[in-house]
Amino acid sequence: MWKNYLKIAWRNITRSKGYAFINIAGLGIGMAASILILIWVQFELSVDRFHENSDRIYAIWRTTEIEGEPISWDYTPAPYAPTLKENFPEVEETARMTEWDPMIMAVGENKFSEQPTFTDPGFFEIFSFEIVEGDPVEALTAPDNIVLTESLAKKLFGETSALGKSVRVEDQLDFEVKAVIKDLPENTSFNFTAFLPFKKLEAMGWVDDFWGNNSMRTFTMLAKGSDIELFNEKYADFSKTYGGLDEEISDFLFPVKDLHLYSKFENGQSVGGKIELIRMFGIVSVIVLIIAGINFVNLSTAQSEKRSKEVGIRKISGAGKSMLIRQFLSESILIALFSYLLALLIISLSFPWFTNLIGQELINPFYQPYFWILSIVYILFIGVLAGSYPAFLMSSFNPTVIFKPKMGVKRSLGIKPREVLVVFQFAVVVGLISSVWIIRDQVLYVQNRDMGINEANLIFHQVTEPMRKNKLAMRNELSALPEVESVSYTFSPLTEIYSDTNMMDWQGKDPDYRPAMYRMGSDADLVKTAGMELIAGRDIDVFTYASDSMAAIINEKAAEIIGFVDPIGQVIKDDGMEFTVVGVVKDFIMESPFEEVKPIVVMGPKRNLNFIHIRLKTGQNMANSIASVEQVFAKFNTGYPFEYKFVDQVNEQKFQSQKRIASLTSLFSGLAVVISCMGLFGLATYIAERRKKEISVRKVMGATVSSLVALLSSEFSKLVLVSIIIGIPVSWYFMSGWLDTFDYRTNINWTVFLWTGGLTLLIALLTVSSQAIKAALVNPAKTLKSE
Repeated sequence: MWKNYLKIAWRNITRSKGYAFINIAGLGIGMAASILILIWVQFELSVDRFHENSDRIYAIWRTTEIEGEPISWDYTPAPYAPTLKENFPEVEETARMTEWDPMIMAVGENKFSEQPTFTDPGFFEIFSFEIVEGDPVEALTAPDNIVLTESLAKKLFGETSALGKSVRVEDQLDFEVKAVIKDLPENTSFNFTAFLPFKKLEAMGWVDDFWGNNSMRTFTMLAKGSDIELFNEKYADFSKTYGGLDEEISDFLFPVKDLHLYSKFENGQSVGGKIELIRMFGIVSVIVLIIAGINFVNLSTAQSEKRSKEVGIRKISGAGKSMLIRQFLSESILIALFSYLLALLIISLSFPWFTNLIGQELINPFYQPYFWILSIVYILFIGVLAGSYPAFLMSSFNPTVIFKPKMGVKRSLGIKPREVLVVFQFAVVVGLISSVWIIRDQVLYVQNRDMGINEANLIFHQVTEPMRKNKLAMRNELSALPEVESVSYTFSPLTEIYSDTNMMDWQGKDPDYRPAMYRMGSDADLVKTAGMELIAGRDIDVFTYASDSMAAIINEKAAEIIGFVDPIGQVIKDDGMEFTVVGVVKDFIMESPFEEVKPIVVMGPKRNLNFIHIRLKTGQNMANSIASVEQVFAKFNTGYPFEYKFVDQVNEQKFQSQKRIASLTSLFSGLAVVISCMGLFGLATYIAERRKKEISVRKVMGATVSSLVALLSSEFSKLVLVSIIIGIPVSWYFMSGWLDTFDYRTNINWTVFLWTGGLTLLIALLTVSSQAIKAALVNPAKTLKSE
């Protein structure tokens, strides 16, 4: 029986090749888009969920109030982890983890800049990473051991075993390789290539017991059967009880498996995060698939009049309703199968481009057995879902009505389901097109923001130990280069803030007022090198003013918070040190340009200066300038790679997330437009065919081609206008909410919707008019010769 169904289905598909092509192409594109998004969603949902004990692993989070607003963060002091494990029997294991700048790992002449972390042995008890050789837990119990990833071990030692061999770090510390693990998978939030014992930091005296120094992350694994809600209740006052801090801090554990998707906190509660983006594009991909399904439904129901006699004859011949439903569903499943084959072709061709677009190395699904099992379910699901309405509609036709003469039968004046579906399709198109415009406007608005820094021709490089020993000599040689305008050593790069506090003090400050203040450090010439605008006073310069090691310059935001009428000469206290304000600069932005300006205090070089910034002169050949600078680095940083970065390029990366959203939205908008227009083209073709005799009669009666085109196009134009009226307010509502997530945002310009509506109407008219013109130009004699 099913063989007969499929044979008849194949004949019906080949009989209407044009409609079949539209259905298969539309469904194929929709399927490909939804599958690609589902692959991405599956990857994002798997991040940090593969660990053996993932349901018991938690990150330490803390909440306090700053200026009356609850702020949550996930950094802790060094004593936090051991104190937690000692006082709570539910805590099975803890691990501290530092976030360090890249370090040079060397074996002989093999030197590489790698990303390390200092951590406790408990890290490998908590997290499940595949071991190649050795015991990583045992390795981290001694201060002079190291754990490498497999790729780093091969870079340093080739194909020979790395166990027992020595690695020199930063040209001053030697570590023995005690374990090698597989490279960390893509679906983890960690990105380290080397693991150093936390005991080494303690042995070097780099760890303090001050509970106000939040400089590392802490993870914990609870014992089996522990109730997280009960634990968080009795653990909430941990910092206050054991740290002796005056400020009100609330501690809580948050599941690591949820941290990647739900890392946005408000009022001490997770309110979302990346899950919002994934959910949004998951919904959009489903909507695109629905649009493709609407094409199938519309074209199938449009052809129902042609197939009504077939249904009548089958029913008269004894076919039951269930048999007809199975026949029509077999056709839709067969179309879904062909569409899926097209979707697989599209996925195979676009997969590398798609992974580059979303910035993730996704696993090709074609090599995973479960993908093919799910494919069968997917085809049946789409085929049945898209074909159900046409199947039940056509199988319900009454033979007596079908074969009854149609003379005098009036057309229904009510709303037709087909028209509702067309309106839905183009309302989605309107929403997506306007969203693309608004996202683009927001990105451009922020890109044009005054960052307070002249990013052009500005490079920076991490300070290595050899450079640290020759800082002054290296500065002098770089400054003497004709290609270099100025040089400044800093605590952090100008693209990122490394330190903040709410414990700064100054004269007249209310003890209960604890605003978040952000730290930076410099030795000299920062204003000139960074291209900042000096408003009052002068720059820090320890070479001209010896006392400037305890000087500070502040930005406008910091001056506003401190509240001095004249900040110059005022004293700011921080970590037991007193810094005298010598200058005020215009607000500058070091982190996300989408956020509000932060109050920044640039202090003299009492802190380690870990980066060097070099401003190159304009008008010079960039390659030659870089080559000259590299020669100086080769002299003072011998044997180390010259790994400089341009400030403007690093800042440009901060727009990648929003640009990715814009690109994905543009992609889905384009797909929605193409699929909707294909469906509209098919409907226009059908209606032109159905009304060809009416058109011929009108033409004989004197109607012009233009009036006939207007008549045929008006039916669809009205539907598109309704779509625009519905789509615009819906788009405005959702995009206003999206813009509200940014501190620095543009306003929605009403012209966006004007252009969107005009463009959508134009696309629809161009799609329909081609068939309308073709129908209007047909010779009436050919159409009416049988009458």
